[in-house]
Amino acid sequence: MDIQALIRNVVVKVGVASVCLLVLPSCSNNWLNEEEGDCSVYYRLKFRYDRNLKWADAFANEVSSVHLYAFDTSGILTWQREEQIDPSTAENYSISLDLPAGDYRLLAWCGLRNDGGHEESFSVPEARVGETRMEQLQCALNRQHDESGAYSKERLYRLFHGTLDVSLPSNDDGGSYDYTMYLTKNTNHIRIILHHLSGEDVDVNQFTFRIEDENGLMAHDNELLEDENITYRPWKMQNGEAGLGKADSRAIIHVKGAIADLTVGRMMETHREKMFLTITNREGGIVARIPVIDHALLAKDYYEEEYNRTMTDQEFLDREDDYVMTFFLDENNKWISSYILIQSWRVVLSNVDVE
Repeated sequence: MDIQALIRNVVVKVGVASVCLLVLPSCSNNWLNEEEGDCSVYYRLKFRYDRNLKWADAFANEVSSVHLYAFDTSGILTWQREEQIDPSTAENYSISLDLPAGDYRLLAWCGLRNDGGHEESFSVPEARVGETRMEQLQCALNRQHDESGAYSKERLYRLFHGTLDVSLPSNDDGGSYDYTMYLTKNTNHIRIILHHLSGEDVDVNQFTFRIEDENGLMAHDNELLEDENITYRPWKMQNGEAGLGKADSRAIIHVKGAIADLTVGRMMETHREKMFLTITNREGGIVARIPVIDHALLAKDYYEEEYNRTMTDQEFLDREDDYVMTFFLDENNKWISSYILIQSWRVVLSNVDVE
């Protein structure tokens, strides 16, 4: 072979090799330039809790842990992960979805694991990949029992629920995909305050407080399932002092009121006739008995006007998680049923029946 033929042969081979390199997928060129990254596909899930009355994300301050489950299109569990959230990194928290490309329904119960200050408030069944169906991932309040039935007297840890349908794409060139799951808070703090309209002191030890409902079992879609009646008892009772103005002068007198703090499970509009607050005296006589849902909803119109947003009753109950109800007593320690404070707003009631 002469020298010119040899040169032509080399040129042809180099040209063919160059063309091959040009048509290879971009990930095949990484050995030439490692700075371009790899061909891996990353899926990450972020969480957002803005279903509150500020319409602002409070995930970092509210959520302590995540139990996340992924189900295939037939509803069978294919993957699960549990993570405790570090408060120092909660602001940018996300969880990696170590799943192959495909369609999934994600389910999250958040708040099942906490700081160990007391026993956990809620639990879910043990889940098994390839066996557990989504419908089986119900969440139950951890309740106690005595001669009167089921009860809870704990300051319940905060519980959240969320679901999301995702289609995870395949990508031969690699890439990163982010998804966001929106959460609903299921636990509610209710503070009950008793004052004498006359300005006399009220001793909290003269009263008992309880809220009853059948709301201790939540389905995978966060609907309430049939459950036994649960009595929520105060986790804290105290006497508090407040300043009251006398009608016949400008003087401010300081009187003691009775304060009881309770934490209850999910409040549902459909449980209007099931969720009741009952206050009794030491002799067992009923001081007040009211439907909690109806009275909680009395504050809804304020927020609708304040934020220029229209809400369904259930949306309001989902967004609000902290209620203050102030009752005024007459000289016989009976609730004056035409008058109540919800949050800090005076509500005058009519056609009220007190049981």
